Amino acid sequence: MQLVGRQHSIFRTPYFNRMLYSVTFFPKNSTVEVEGGTTLLDSAAKAGISLNAVCGGEGKCGKCRVIVEGAVDSPDTALINPLDWENGYRLACQCKVRSDLIVFVPHEAQVGEHKILTTFHVAELSDLSPLVSWRYLDLPLPTLDDNLGDLERIERSLGLTHGELDAPLEVLRKLPDVIRSSNWNVSVVLEGKHNLIDIRPGECLRELGLAVDIGTTTVVAALIDMRTGEVLSQASDYNKQIVCGEDVLSRIAFCEDRSVERPQRLVLDTVNTLISKIQVDIKAREEFNLTGDDISSISVAGNTTMIHLLLGLDPRGIRYDPYVPLTNLPPIMRAGDVGIEILPQAPVYFVPGRASYVGGDIIADVLASELHASQETSLLIDVGTNGEIVLGNRDWMVACSCSAGPAFEGGEVAHGMRAMMGAIDSIQLKEGEIEYTTIGGGKPIGICGSGLIDLIAEMFKNGVVDKKGRIQDLTNPRVRMGDEGSEFVVAWAEETAVDSGRLDFPDGRRGDIIITDNDIHNIILTKAAVYAAASVLLKSVDLAFEDLSQVFVAGGFGNYLDIGKATVIGLLPDLPENKFVFLGNGALAGARLTLLSETKRKEANTIHERMTYFELSTTQAFFDEFSSSLFLPHTDIGKFPTVRKLLERSG
Repeated sequence: MQLVGRQHSIFRTPYFNRMLYSVTFFPKNSTVEVEGGTTLLDSAAKAGISLNAVCGGEGKCGKCRVIVEGAVDSPDTALINPLDWENGYRLACQCKVRSDLIVFVPHEAQVGEHKILTTFHVAELSDLSPLVSWRYLDLPLPTLDDNLGDLERIERSLGLTHGELDAPLEVLRKLPDVIRSSNWNVSVVLEGKHNLIDIRPGECLRELGLAVDIGTTTVVAALIDMRTGEVLSQASDYNKQIVCGEDVLSRIAFCEDRSVERPQRLVLDTVNTLISKIQVDIKAREEFNLTGDDISSISVAGNTTMIHLLLGLDPRGIRYDPYVPLTNLPPIMRAGDVGIEILPQAPVYFVPGRASYVGGDIIADVLASELHASQETSLLIDVGTNGEIVLGNRDWMVACSCSAGPAFEGGEVAHGMRAMMGAIDSIQLKEGEIEYTTIGGGKPIGICGSGLIDLIAEMFKNGVVDKKGRIQDLTNPRVRMGDEGSEFVVAWAEETAVDSGRLDFPDGRRGDIIITDNDIHNIILTKAAVYAAASVLLKSVDLAFEDLSQVFVAGGFGNYLDIGKATVIGLLPDLPENKFVFLGNGALAGARLTLLSETKRKEANTIHERMTYFELSTTQAFFDEFSSSLFLPHTDIGKFPTVRKLLERSG
């Protein structure tokens, strides 16, 4: 039934003759008013509902499927079969509102609570030399004989000569009131020795900074005690830019088609929301009443695209040959200028990046791992929508990036999803039966990256797929023919929460969670890219995997990997498990180090200078190795002796 929209008086002039419509989203029962022609994806964002939009609203991924009651403009699409179309399914990114609507968002289209990695190694620091310092001053009262101005009186107390202390106008304006209200006892906040960025009455008991990891999918912030280095509070959330695309390339394309303004606003909103969460957490623990102005410095680690979007910089150079960003070394900026809601004059430090696809998050990983300080040669792997690899020691480092694709984060896989509540995160096959666990312990709605690796490894070990990743065991009751070839049922409809309780699908298969030949192929492409990139780096310096002292695995995805199963599919090299070291959130750890220590900031610059970047897209050796890696685990099984023995025993 088509519902009639309400025309508000403000829009009755010919110039503003537009209709406002009411859109209600279930199951959250959230209602917003939007203009006619607004997409349901944008309407959901306005309602505070994050939908899966892997392709950035291009109508290519099919992840934002919703059920619509009411009149919309929506093109036909092969991503929705005729039965689902008849039952009201539409792609939210392609639907334009033209009436009041009721929209049901199925579980699999919702971006739910994410299993975000916030843990990291809190290294002890011998030298605490943060971005800013606090100085308590007991200023002598002025007299007729000692009639220095307020600023000059502060300069003298700091041991500076006239004119050496710089102060922004907004700080100068507050000096008289603060000094006199505190009876000339004040605390000043200094960046370096000569830059006054704030003044507070009395002696300040807290010196606080913020370390932030801005990832493509998630953002994590940690409040740091600058006197001790202690982590006082943490908060994490999705990067709200997800509605602009799953990966960095789709977000750059979004900026090209529209502008950088919206992605910038979304990531700033994410960061500022985390600051608010930290304030609430501190107050709830009754420790102290924290305001944004109490945070006087911030260090940010992020990939090159995320830093560009945070600053509203043109990211197009990152996407096109010769892949040159606007900057890999952003200068220190002011929080107020950036839009981060802490002390406006607080310095914002950015961990330097090395190239368009090896950013500050990777240099922060290296800093946290201490790979750059070791005599032994180690490898660092960070797998996300891109795979970044660093090889080296204290004398040299080489790095590269491979376009791993979003398969391990739920993209390009029919029932793939991020590590959210309801995701299958571990799987075992035992005598033809499946045992799995889900994040949160409830019914499954899809499979996240660690679950996909487990699944393919188990299917390979049990002969369900061959070395090319093709489903073979046609006698298995879980194997059947689907619309795109063979598929394997991981969880039957009655076990899942996919569309449960909403629609009755007569074919009895709509709620099954499956993996297809095409899904497995996409995962093999991803694992092949990562392994090939690491292999090419090693060969470029005449080394082999066996020569490595350690293999550091960084990032949220890596933290939940089963090393053995990742080796079975050929994602990681076949090495003793004690050589693998999980860094946790290395980017956040590195951001904390640079926040607290001038030595670590200098080390970050040194890593940037010493690191040699290899562009794999122009290297034939990479494509040769990539082709050899498009098998389980590899065309040369001799590279994986442990897997060969495992297959021989199971065969």
